[in-house]
Amino acid sequence: MRRSALGCIAGVAVAWGGGQALAQDNPVILQWFEARWADMERRMPDFFVAGYGATWIPPVSKGGIGPTGNTDTVGYDPWERFDLGRPNRQTAYGTEQNLRAVIEEFHRANALVYVDAVLNHNGARQTGASFQAAGGYPGFWMASANPPTNKQPTSPWGDFQAGTSSGYLQSENPGGPRYDRERGDLVALIDLDQASVNFFIRHPIGPGNPQNIPGGTLWNLPDAGNARLYPDRQLAPFAFTNPGSFRNPGPTAFTVYPFNTATPMAGDPIAENATGLLFRWTQWMLDEFKVDGFRLDAIKHAPSWFWDTYFDSAVHLRRTTPDGRQVTPFSFGESVEGNQFTFDNYVRKSNNIVRAGDSFGNRDALDLAGAGALRDLLSAGGLGSWQNVAGAHLDTIDDGNDFTQDGSLGVNHVFSHDNGTTGNGSGAPGIPTIKQQFPTGQAYLLMRTGPTKIYHNPRAIARSGGFWPRSGVDLALGHDYTPLAGGQPPVASDLVTRLVRIHNQYARGQFYRLNFTEPNPGLRGLEDVLIFDRRSGGQSNVLAAVNDRYDAGYDARTIFTQFPQGTILVELTGNAANAAVDPSDDVRDILVAGANGQVDLRIPRNRTGSTEHHRGYVVYGPAVPSGTLAVAPTSGQIPADAPSTSAAAIARGRMNPIPIVQAPVFTLELNTTPTLHNVVYRSVSYTDVNTDDKAAFRVNQGYRDLNGNGSPDYPHTAGVLAGYEDFRTVNQPAYNGSTATTGRYTQTIDASLLPEGMNYVSAIAFRRRPAGTSPLFAEWRQPVYIDRVPPEVAWANQTARITATQFRVDVKALDQTVRRAHVMRDVPTGVDPRTLVDVFNLARVEDRFDFYLTLTGLRHGYSTITLVAYEESDTLMRSNVVNYPNVFIDLCPADLDDDGVVDFNDFLVFLNWYNTADPRADLNGDGVIDFNDLLEYLNQYNTPCA
Repeated sequence: MRRSALGCIAGVAVAWGGGQALAQDNPVILQWFEARWADMERRMPDFFVAGYGATWIPPVSKGGIGPTGNTDTVGYDPWERFDLGRPNRQTAYGTEQNLRAVIEEFHRANALVYVDAVLNHNGARQTGASFQAAGGYPGFWMASANPPTNKQPTSPWGDFQAGTSSGYLQSENPGGPRYDRERGDLVALIDLDQASVNFFIRHPIGPGNPQNIPGGTLWNLPDAGNARLYPDRQLAPFAFTNPGSFRNPGPTAFTVYPFNTATPMAGDPIAENATGLLFRWTQWMLDEFKVDGFRLDAIKHAPSWFWDTYFDSAVHLRRTTPDGRQVTPFSFGESVEGNQFTFDNYVRKSNNIVRAGDSFGNRDALDLAGAGALRDLLSAGGLGSWQNVAGAHLDTIDDGNDFTQDGSLGVNHVFSHDNGTTGNGSGAPGIPTIKQQFPTGQAYLLMRTGPTKIYHNPRAIARSGGFWPRSGVDLALGHDYTPLAGGQPPVASDLVTRLVRIHNQYARGQFYRLNFTEPNPGLRGLEDVLIFDRRSGGQSNVLAAVNDRYDAGYDARTIFTQFPQGTILVELTGNAANAAVDPSDDVRDILVAGANGQVDLRIPRNRTGSTEHHRGYVVYGPAVPSGTLAVAPTSGQIPADAPSTSAAAIARGRMNPIPIVQAPVFTLELNTTPTLHNVVYRSVSYTDVNTDDKAAFRVNQGYRDLNGNGSPDYPHTAGVLAGYEDFRTVNQPAYNGSTATTGRYTQTIDASLLPEGMNYVSAIAFRRRPAGTSPLFAEWRQPVYIDRVPPEVAWANQTARITATQFRVDVKALDQTVRRAHVMRDVPTGVDPRTLVDVFNLARVEDRFDFYLTLTGLRHGYSTITLVAYEESDTLMRSNVVNYPNVFIDLCPADLDDDGVVDFNDFLVFLNWYNTADPRADLNGDGVIDFNDLLEYLNQYNTPCA
């Protein structure tokens, strides 16, 4: 179709620009590394608008060796698993408070959080006597001699694997000496012995308990605060039986006590072995931090019985869903031993092969073989084969073929921190080109079945050495970073985010490969082009085609789908309408399915003329509604951040403006229009009347009655509508069966039902579809900042009396909106403290919710301490002033009546004490009240006060 005919589908750009992604069925996972937790939290609106529904974040625990650890380690060398960072001992990503805040923000954005769990090993193997004397690895026992001596490979190693007379075992090189997959050190990281049976209280709370782990001079010492690291055995336990698996048969009964999230210090320490500590940490992550699952590092290096018997029991029914159900969280392991080995040893979940005990778990694996085949295809520069990719996926194990895979196995991806777009792991990685980010490969994965992960690395962590995660897909959050190579800031690009949104709106149903044979003998058609659709209920939902060739032009194919004859298909990626991809209008913007679902398809290659554009793919589907989503009334908006070339600024800089709602009630309004109606294809007129017949909205995680009908509208069993609410104020669908009309949906919402700060609104409008087929819809995503009340702060170490000339005032933020606090003393009557804020009274940030400022030059008498709190914008958002009057600065011992001055009344108070033998009259502290005390008071009386 010529570009002159594009007026009939111009609305599709509006649908994609405002309509973002629904991440319900198979949410796209963003592996988000090399950014601080605070930066992720700030960029959550961009994550949400881009369409992601889950994230995999790096290891959260303190890594390295020593009491402070390495503040810049990625985290794969765990030191103390229960240390998630403190203000003066942060991890590379921040503190425990920062982690809590970013997890809460991910959940507000309706995203699942998968934490990278390192349960196979600790940090680097240490053999020295001094290290053992200091305490060894926190929480673990090294079986040290008394006094400690330098360890040898054959020494007793307690909770760790020992070596042989020829050296320590290793697990990374199968062809090298002393290889042992399960007992060897992985890149010199000390391997845990999960089978060890050394029972200790591994985080002791008090001295003298014979069950305490032997402590050193620095580590493994009793600390009363360790109580929060244990479940509360006074709470009701959860008893269940793990039935065992086909590879590790036999039931095991468990009684698991919960962590007390309301009163953490109510935890009860008990003796446990090393596996018990790993079990406890896993449970802590779920109970206390509400993570939604785990990526399991080095899963093949720990024995399968550990995962089957203990890990699966630690996570069993421990995740609480947004609607309050208890489910087993999803986890996925890293195993590079091949698909069959991985499936046989480390996957435990329901799949197409019935195996004893699989239904107890929910543990999958990364599709490393499929990812490797895709990277090989990219490296081949157009001379590789899609055939190799199709047959490499982990999902082929239980599907039996490479053309009807259902996504039951494997987490699909191309790149990761270990295998990225640039970098070798030993230094800072470079900026990847668009080609290196492989848009065609991302398109393939996002349109096929199964969960898909996209790896993003903004390179914002300063690192002194050690392991550097490789670069990933810079395009993942809507920025093209390639201008940085020329000293220019990144520019907006929807090259990948548009694919994420298409995935969420269309990619449902069975994967079915459509080009089985090459019609022209001697050509590389099956190697160069892969065509497939997603289908359900006897109909195709979407058609995708990918092309790896890097010579100019396109490839034509005639294929047969399950689209009903006459179905109008719109090219969704924008490639057909892109002059850089298709300057001669060879690739059609619109197709119409013929008899038997026949479609004549042209797939662009990755080059036009001499220019590589790297867009060798097209995706076609029935048009979903276009439209706009508005929020009213608003009191302005938080603007997008200015472009920058600084890695730190890029990592935290927002791309999307955010409207501010300060009114007690606001309205969501969705207006829809037909994306297309009448089209001409090959001289035949076609009409598409299937506009929207239903719309719904969700705020945050949903399952809240926001439309006032008394209860949430859609349960978790409602498919893509789970957690959504119907529009009830106005509900006027566009579909009328014959003509092109517009739709209008509005809902008035009580803002007090929503949390202060960032909220995440989703609205969806469904294309009318036959019963029994998968839903197709447009989604509009809009972050909204609720600013109904001022930011709440409190004086955390409040006191009525200060006895020094300087005092540190600790300020606690009581909600997530506080971004800045000021501390003042004795603001003049009638003066607005907000007019006095400056850098001198600006409180320092100590932690995500903690600020402090040391007041100096305090003088005797009564004072008023004033806190001024601000949200993100001083001018657009509310601020708060909190006064604490009548704080007595007690710097004058002679002021006995605490009235702020020393006068005769104070002398009378002392005489009363003196004559009544009040112990307070013993000013010199010699135990006797006598004339010397009177002299002491007279000296104080005559001494000028501060």
